[in-house]
Amino acid sequence: MTTPAQHKRDQATARVGRLQEDMRARLAALPELDDAGRTRALDSLVDTAEDLLRTEHEVETAKEQVRAAKLEEHRAGTQRLALYLAAVPVAVGMIAGALMLFGGIGPVWVLLAVPLVVAGLRIALGPLGPTPLRVDRRLRAAWSGALGAGLTAAALIVLASTAQVVLVVLAALATAVTVLFLVQEVR
Repeated sequence: MTTPAQHKRDQATARVGRLQEDMRARLAALPELDDAGRTRALDSLVDTAEDLLRTEHEVETAKEQVRAAKLEEHRAGTQRLALYLAAVPVAVGMIAGALMLFGGIGPVWVLLAVPLVVAGLRIALGPLGPTPLRVDRRLRAAWSGALGAGLTAAALIVLASTAQVVLVVLAALATAVTVLFLVQEVR
């Protein structure tokens, strides 16, 4: 299924091809014409060349519209996915905060829970940049935030101290990477 911008681009491209073929045929016929016919043919070719330039400009404009539509579609999909993925760090951070509040875990967990919640909120509610690079950085931040939240949840569940330490370190790294992606996106 083609979009209106793609349809406009295809029509303008076809018109450019027809105009080019017409100009080639008229140029090939020029040597066979007399002086008066050649003058009329050249005037007609100039008009056709101007039409060709306008049509080529329409093609470029339509290509830009197609590119912008594709970027907007990619942005919308990324925003939707980032919103779903951002729910994970926010939820895990809030659960960790509730566990700290009720004495289930120590207050040192705040060092991991707060950046998770803040990063999750930034991913979910922050404006998405207009360039493909910024869109990709937001998506990477969403995935690494979800990974950090998953590792944090696993660390909260695991009771073995060695495994818990490894999971906390991995969760802290994933959270730091998330924050780094978000900082890079803003720049």
